[in-house]
Amino acid sequence: MCYQEGVGVEIDSLQAALWCQQAVRCGHMHAVELLANIRMCDFCGSTPARQLCARCLTTHYCGPACIQGHWHREMDPHKGHCCRAADAGASTSMGA
Repeated sequence: MCYQEGVGVEIDSLQAALWCQQAVRCGHMHAVELLANIRMCDFCGSTPARQLCARCLTTHYCGPACIQGHWHREMDPHKGHCCRAADAGASTSMGA
């Protein structure tokens, strides 16, 4: 998983996902477990999800269309429970 961990190469989740998918097709079942560790889009489920929500920095997306789709979705939109990362840290420290 060189591409996933950046061992000898730049971290590239797309290349990691492609190599894992190829390994699964070739019968290497261990690659199924590795593929599960690659970030998936929280809206559509595809891999890799290279973008984070700019507000909360915890929700992963594969692109701008999924960011917009998740934010404005009718049932359980992301904007309903998204909070700024700084706000979440402040409320955690105040509660301690």
